[in-house]
Amino acid sequence: MKRLFMSVILFWFATLSFASNPAYEKAMQQAISQLEEAASPETYQAAANQFQRIAQVEQDEWLPLYYASYAYIIQAARSGGAEQKDQSLDQAQALLDKAKLINPAESELVTLQGYLHMIRVTVDPASRGPELAGKATQTLAQAVQMNPDNPRAFLLLGQMQYGTAQFFKSNTSEACGLIGQAVAKFKQMDSQDTLMPHWGEATAQAAQQRCSP
Repeated sequence: MKRLFMSVILFWFATLSFASNPAYEKAMQQAISQLEEAASPETYQAAANQFQRIAQVEQDEWLPLYYASYAYIIQAARSGGAEQKDQSLDQAQALLDKAKLINPAESELVTLQGYLHMIRVTVDPASRGPELAGKATQTLAQAVQMNPDNPRAFLLLGQMQYGTAQFFKSNTSEACGLIGQAVAKFKQMDSQDTLMPHWGEATAQAAQQRCSP
């Protein structure tokens, strides 16, 4: 009876905690929708600003900082000049560093760090590739080890290995294997938590098609 009573109390507290901040959940869902609809550097900036406003209120939550950092990374990927790209990536790194202080064991944050390194390489591949390409690969491999169910970690690691294999004109089978695993893991992904990252599935499917003979 005592054990049953404690189970009921724990369930009640878990339910209370989940429902304790509907304003945060609503604000996050709206900001995520804004991010998904973004299509220009300006709209990615607006989405990043929105997540940063949420982060200022919810200082114990890592997700607003994660999404703000992600918005800046995509902004960098779609910007023109090298200086503008680096500015966006610097902002992304600062936000990501704050998120990692809140939850250093989160695979999604390590995955995003690897993604940031990848985009940083594209700013100047000749000078940055020798240092950052390996750093990106190591970081993404770490994310895979931290959470073998994270499809984004497999996707980005596969993309890194695929690009490296193409550059050196070597076999892409290992990279394509990782991309195939990413596609499978996206299909198995739990979609109940709408606030957690869920981007990347379309990219994984497109990458898998490039792997097909």
